[in-house]
Amino acid sequence: MFGSRHSIVVMPARGGRKVQYVCTCGARGWETSSSSRAKQMGKEHVAKANGR
Repeated sequence: MFGSRHSIVVMPARGGRKVQYVCTCGARGWETSSSSRAKQMGKEHVAKANGR
């Protein structure tokens, strides 16, 4: 892994109809129509990446 810091941003996915999280480590979440779900997936990614 390149670094221990993970920062999540929720942004529009390709096509602009759905959203996904993007992490500073390069990970991307599944495309979803719910920004709150994308945020939750991002939090789950950070927890896994930090070994929690």
